[in-house]
Amino acid sequence: MQNEKKYSGNSVKAELGAFCSRLWKKYLRFYRRNRIRGIGTVGLALIVPVSMVLAYKRSRINYVEVISSWFKSSNSVVDVDDVSSEEPESGFNVIVKYTYGTICSEPNFKKKVQNTVTKGQKFEVLETSGDFYRIEYLQNRFGWIDKYFVDKEGQEEPKVIDPHNPVEIKGNTATALKKICQDYSAMGVGVAVIKDGKVSYTYTYGYANKSLHKKINADTKFRPASLSKIISTLSTMTLVDAGRIDLDRNVEDYFGFRFRNPLYPEVEITPRMLLNHSSSLGDEYIIYTGSNAGTRLKDLVVDLKSYNNQKPGKEFSYSNSGFGIVGSLDEVVTNLHYIYFTDSVLFDRLGLDAAFGGQSLNDKNNVAECYKVGKIARSRGVLVKDRLIRAPGDTYILAQGSLLISPKDYAKLVTIFINDGMYGNIRVLSKEAVKEVEKEYLKDDKFRYCLGFKKSTNYVPGHDMYYHGGNAYGVYASVCYDEKQKSGVVVMTSGAWGSFDDNHFYKVCQKLTQQCYADLIDNH
Repeated sequence: MQNEKKYSGNSVKAELGAFCSRLWKKYLRFYRRNRIRGIGTVGLALIVPVSMVLAYKRSRINYVEVISSWFKSSNSVVDVDDVSSEEPESGFNVIVKYTYGTICSEPNFKKKVQNTVTKGQKFEVLETSGDFYRIEYLQNRFGWIDKYFVDKEGQEEPKVIDPHNPVEIKGNTATALKKICQDYSAMGVGVAVIKDGKVSYTYTYGYANKSLHKKINADTKFRPASLSKIISTLSTMTLVDAGRIDLDRNVEDYFGFRFRNPLYPEVEITPRMLLNHSSSLGDEYIIYTGSNAGTRLKDLVVDLKSYNNQKPGKEFSYSNSGFGIVGSLDEVVTNLHYIYFTDSVLFDRLGLDAAFGGQSLNDKNNVAECYKVGKIARSRGVLVKDRLIRAPGDTYILAQGSLLISPKDYAKLVTIFINDGMYGNIRVLSKEAVKEVEKEYLKDDKFRYCLGFKKSTNYVPGHDMYYHGGNAYGVYASVCYDEKQKSGVVVMTSGAWGSFDDNHFYKVCQKLTQQCYADLIDNH
């Protein structure tokens, strides 16, 4: 039987020592023949392991898991649900969900618009890139459409169910409202009352056109001046929901040109600042200069005369021009003119006859003249006249005050805020977007300022109200709502005596609102 060789601890150390000695002698012979290679070999022997240790300690990668995964069986089970939930790149159909949708030459909303498509058109998706689908929109003509404008076939938005069924105010309340209208010498008045989250009552008084003896009715449209800003806020927040606008991003990223207050060149201006009146944009110069057809927006917003001496984002300063630029921002993001964008996302979508341009109204005849001191200050013909359409986002537009709408339809849009973004069975805004609108950003001794709205406890006793007023060409208007009580009132007047109190509340609007709350909401 062969004797097994046994190794003690000392013999192992001796053999290991002899091996290292032989290795060292071989290295010395190698070093004598080529010293540079010898030094390099030692350097690599030291640097490589040290580098690997440092990389391991500083890396966020779990190398133990990575290496162990190499030895796992490749026959792992695939989660079928994960695979099926991925969107295919092509081969499915989409249907245009808004009145208009724009086709771009490349998958980028800033690229040249080739054409528009209209609601209900169906297209096969040929390719997907980010938020865009490539389609053949005409025979042998191809382009890219933003996912924002379409639904996948089979996932179309349901037909809107209008939850509102208002009735005409009569009896003692109607008598009291009529007396207020007469006390303030109003030519025409429209009122809509929101109760339990629905438009429940309407009231009308006087004439849309006195010389023709044409009276105001529940569908008569007014030009409610700055009440337009609330609808501009609403339409813009749909783009925030869609991820197309970031409230805190530099607006220069959207417009593609310099947009800074020259007095504070280091401070970015954001969409949030435009919407809460803290952008530092002034009014007189930018509005009147911007109304000229040849004046480009990029030239206006670098001019010192367009700004107040205040740091953007730090102070409230009412800005009509800021909301005009909000409209221009919406145009840039959608590549649609503001008139057609708001038609698509709000008015046509919800079945309302309203518009930011007279050419979009269904009934152009039922529009109230703007009376001031018994005379027409702005005629129906001027209000419904077709507007000159220029390149989207290229110029300043009148999104801050050019809305045409009835008090009833306006109140319907206000209920979207009251009902957490819902209009009947249609979601217009997310709950998060409504919270952003209603959040209080700035305040002074009279108001707390939100996005579009002000907030005050002084407009109607016992109610903490979201509020906004408006006046132009003899029209005085107001909107308010109590979010907790799910109530509100919209008032639009023409030709009334336009006095106001210390809070700049128009007295005729406040009186009518308080009467409605006393008789129809708080006492029921």
